[in-house]
Amino acid sequence: MKQLLALFSMLTLVFTGLAAQDNSFFTIQVGTFIDAKAEDFKPLQDVGLVYARDVGGNLREVYVGGYDSREAAEKAAGEIRKKGYANSFIQERRASDGQPTVVIQMATRKMDSKLEWEKFMEAGSLYGIPTGNLLKVVTGPYSNTDVAQKDLARVRKLGYKDAFVKTANSVELIPLTDFETGVKKPLIPIGFDESAPRIAASQPSSYEVLTPRTPDAPQQPESQSIPSSYDYYAGAPAAATAATTGSTSAMPAINGKVKRNSVLELQKVLKSSNTYQGALDGYYGNGTASGYETFAKQNRTVQKYQLLAENMPAPGQDKTDNALQGVIDALASNPSAGARLDAFNEPIARAYRAYEIFSAMGPSADVNRMMNGAIQDAFAKQGSLGLPFDPRATYAYQDIGQLALHIYYIHCASGTSITAPCWLASRHPQEAARAYQACAGAPNAALVQACGQFENWPEIKVLVAIAADLNTDQNFNQQRLTQAASERARLYAAPTPLNTAEEKAVVGWSRNLISGMNSWATRDPLHQQINTAFQAMFFQSQARLEDYFMAKGYDAGQASGLALATLHTLVAYHLQRFV
Repeated sequence: MKQLLALFSMLTLVFTGLAAQDNSFFTIQVGTFIDAKAEDFKPLQDVGLVYARDVGGNLREVYVGGYDSREAAEKAAGEIRKKGYANSFIQERRASDGQPTVVIQMATRKMDSKLEWEKFMEAGSLYGIPTGNLLKVVTGPYSNTDVAQKDLARVRKLGYKDAFVKTANSVELIPLTDFETGVKKPLIPIGFDESAPRIAASQPSSYEVLTPRTPDAPQQPESQSIPSSYDYYAGAPAAATAATTGSTSAMPAINGKVKRNSVLELQKVLKSSNTYQGALDGYYGNGTASGYETFAKQNRTVQKYQLLAENMPAPGQDKTDNALQGVIDALASNPSAGARLDAFNEPIARAYRAYEIFSAMGPSADVNRMMNGAIQDAFAKQGSLGLPFDPRATYAYQDIGQLALHIYYIHCASGTSITAPCWLASRHPQEAARAYQACAGAPNAALVQACGQFENWPEIKVLVAIAADLNTDQNFNQQRLTQAASERARLYAAPTPLNTAEEKAVVGWSRNLISGMNSWATRDPLHQQINTAFQAMFFQSQARLEDYFMAKGYDAGQASGLALATLHTLVAYHLQRFV
């Protein structure tokens, strides 16, 4: 009898396990949005947990839910559609597609309650398991139950005395980031090399204002789509589409409450052109916004360069014909691209295959095997290159951020021209920032792909078109353009404020540039027209870039320096004869 009972118990466990594998987790995909923020979806928060997944190029897929049954998901989807999101649809995630994952459940909270996110974050990486109006907050994952049990005491000391270890299916776990929590993680600073020689502010170079670069960086310019329309507007822009912006970042509105020199200089240009009648006060108010908009629409020189920018690719923006680069670039937008990586034997291809498996299934022995093999092969003949990790070690990847960082390190070691794709930097900006600093002296110093950051902002497109037209080089130096684009990608991702020497250098460069162009403009009325258009675009771009960096948490002074550094990467090479 005991044997029969034991057999019955074992069969019960087997059938229970099979039933669990057939369970599904339902969520509702609201849509894909540019520069999506949680506050944009407040009307949906009473339906369920609103969460997002970065898919690269400043795009986010926004979801609501999850639900244990399709019926519950259908009901929620109906409410979402009534709120104006007509294209929302239910997405089913099968438990059999995931894997058991060990976590510590810290607490269960109601969705409509105010959650203590800062306190939760003290435990480490956070994930949510939504069920109806409840959210289970967990931390982890852990490699096994024993490791989690050892960490349980620490979590309980944070105030979560009822925390416990559990096993959840990976398809249910939703990463809780700043989108869901509203709490921005501090940026990991990219420390400039203070020991490296600096360029005096009185004699800024035409290019090397910031950190020194490797002179033989690989040339791998990006591809870029040119929008069919080109509308000028001041202040907050209309939403752009992925088709017209490629991987660009959405433009911030210009804050009219911040007094700054860039706006003062812009006002001077607009007043000289009779499109601004207000005071020279340095505030970007309605009068300045209206004056700039009028100038941009009516100025014939701006209109000419607007057309030039529409019909010609930006300097250095050529398409790649490297098959592996094309596959890696497509991973974020084409679900089938991952399988194509198996056709390549390069270490970097195997690393991205490991990333795809981790993204879909979470930590596993296969991920560890593929990544460790890729690292060993990539560094077999060149050592660590001074990078802050040991390529001879064996790594167990529990965090996708660490895996992404090591992918960047493989890019540094690679002897090919494969660059890290834009979507990887978008998903892992802190790791991209750390890698950029660590790889500064490696052969592949320009490992970050140029992602079109900022170049599709209307004022910047015209600014670059003017600058490129004034370049007297018969053939553009693609290496210099690639280096500048790589530096711009770093500034876009997660910069640190400029140090004193760098700020003096970049301010000195901008003053010398404007002074040099003013002198050039006195020689001919046509030169004056070009100079006026250039300066309007330059100071408008500087003001908007300042708001971009202020939105990242920098004060107005720091943002001004970073904005000038960004402008330097855009026009310094073309206009070096004026400095």
